[in-house]
Amino acid sequence: MYETTITVGIPTFNEESNITAFFQQLVGQIGQMAYEFEIILIDDSEDNTPFILNEIRQTYSDLSIQVIHNNKRMGAAHAWNTILQMAKGKIIVLLDADIEFGKDCIKNLITSITGEVGLCASNTLPRAKNKTRYSSASSFIAYWLRSVRLHGLSQYTTMGRALSLTGEVGKKIRIPNDIIAIDLYLQCLVIQAGKLVSYNDEATIYFTPPSTRHDFYGQIVRAIRGHAQINKFVRKFKFNASPVTLIFEFLRTGSEYPRGVFDLISCYILLPIYYCKNRNNISHLWDIASSTK
Repeated sequence: MYETTITVGIPTFNEESNITAFFQQLVGQIGQMAYEFEIILIDDSEDNTPFILNEIRQTYSDLSIQVIHNNKRMGAAHAWNTILQMAKGKIIVLLDADIEFGKDCIKNLITSITGEVGLCASNTLPRAKNKTRYSSASSFIAYWLRSVRLHGLSQYTTMGRALSLTGEVGKKIRIPNDIIAIDLYLQCLVIQAGKLVSYNDEATIYFTPPSTRHDFYGQIVRAIRGHAQINKFVRKFKFNASPVTLIFEFLRTGSEYPRGVFDLISCYILLPIYYCKNRNNISHLWDIASSTK
């Protein structure tokens, strides 16, 4: 007998190089768990991803897999909204399709949703494929923000690459389609619904940090614009990370990764120029990048 139903929701966009390996890992994560799983994929792809997803459905015909392909790019917020409305699960797990799983990641995300906890955030760690100053700078940011998350809830807690959410709250949530930082916006809506947000350091996933100038600055500008969209919530709920914590953890993390500090500073010197040139070109749609989206 199954303990309960779990929905796994996955937005996809041009994932032909990674979706097969991702799905193999996903099946390995859920295969031994005493839950009934449904898997919902919302696809905006312009490459061969839709054909590969159809092959995956045939390969794993014993699993409940639904694939919805949009004929144009709708963006991640639209995908999450669709998943939340379609979900039958008591718990919803939202995943990016270009991640790698740590041991028992999904199990840790699911079991963290108990009582008053409405959302559980994962530990997102970098796994660089190309060693450049941009991947080094991005990796340092990831390690730094992880240390901040360990101190408690802040506007940096939730990362959309992998998280779990109670289905009861998910059904009531709508994310505006133009929101960039959909993960942080979701965190705010969960708090607004009167539920707690938790962070599980054992729920680990790995992502590919940007290794090129275009990808790095594109992600930083998106982050700046995305944080600006949730400022009213940060002020309302007063969960901004304290400057003391940010500075202390920056220095502590920098002592462990000195090259990361140097590369981050060297990259940020040119950020104002890139930001001024590109801030109006940043939208809610997925960015086509060689690193994680």
